Amino acid sequence: MMKGRSILKNVLYFLNICAVAGLLASYFSGYISPDKFWLLAFFGLAYPVFLIINILFVLFWLITWKRFVFVSLVTIIAGYTNLLAVYPVRFSHPEVSPKAKIKIVSFNVHSLYGNKIEDNQQETKSKVTEFLARQNADLICVQEFFAIGEDFSQTLSKFANSIHLPFYSFRNYRDFNNKRKINAIATFSRFPIVNFGCLKLPGHSYYAIFSDIIMNRDTIRVYNLHLESIRFGNDDYTFYSQLTEPDIEEGTPIQEGSKRMLWKLRKAFILRSKEVNILAVHIGACPYPVILSGDFNDTPSSYTYHQLTKRLKDSFPESGHGLFQSTYAGKLPSFRIDYILHSVQFKAISYGTFDVDLSDHYPITTTLVKIL
Repeated sequence: MMKGRSILKNVLYFLNICAVAGLLASYFSGYISPDKFWLLAFFGLAYPVFLIINILFVLFWLITWKRFVFVSLVTIIAGYTNLLAVYPVRFSHPEVSPKAKIKIVSFNVHSLYGNKIEDNQQETKSKVTEFLARQNADLICVQEFFAIGEDFSQTLSKFANSIHLPFYSFRNYRDFNNKRKINAIATFSRFPIVNFGCLKLPGHSYYAIFSDIIMNRDTIRVYNLHLESIRFGNDDYTFYSQLTEPDIEEGTPIQEGSKRMLWKLRKAFILRSKEVNILAVHIGACPYPVILSGDFNDTPSSYTYHQLTKRLKDSFPESGHGLFQSTYAGKLPSFRIDYILHSVQFKAISYGTFDVDLSDHYPITTTLVKIL
């Protein structure tokens, strides 16, 4: 009996050490580019899983009064910045300042297809337009804005007027000969836009636009991002359902389906790291205060997030609330992949996620006040 207990105890110690190693690897994933070591990025993706396992070990060792509790506890505390990115802790609420405020909404509208197969694109577009018009925002950053049928300038002007923001800038992901088609990243502003630019990787689509706006005589640069997607197809989602839902009949062999999904994840990790490296240099050279928002397609434990938050502050830990809050409404769990960041000249005084079924993403919003 004693021998059996000893074996069980050693197995638990070993599993705890494995969980700690996984958690530490998830921390390192934020600092090592997937372009150099892509396998580590998977640990960053699994950070919430390793965190929960280590919390369970802490509770278990507390109950059994074992000193081994400190192994997981110290590791969790060592990654407090990762923890705050998924569960903000504040001892006081941000004070509302009488200074100039700016409200931002960011929304990946999923090409206005909605979030269900039966959704009608025209009806979805009307609902999205009505939703955005109600927000009374100063800046609205939209990803995957899609329209076809009339000249793009007419489409964008009508949309801008409908959401009560007269100024806009946009860039199609790829160059189209058809001037009656839009598939773009678009920024709509209450303030005049005096300069505009975009970023892309050679041979790939545009992934970011920037717009310089004039607000109270100050120039502010607004980045609107849509970083590389994993590009899962219907076969991948069916395979995922096959793994997670026992009632689904077996289809794609596990080895084949897993290899295909892992390859797509690897490719996306590497491309995003290249995109964000270019973006980080561009932000570093910017002479103006920065607001950056959009769909990162990556979690707060990722290299993408850590590179961008070296210079910018995340409005969610600053003024939001909630645990493992997700901004993705699709089939795969992804937690928070849409963000609004800002430079130190601003302070976030509110943050929110809208639970609306209009896309495979949830829109997010924050209100910033200029402090410097």
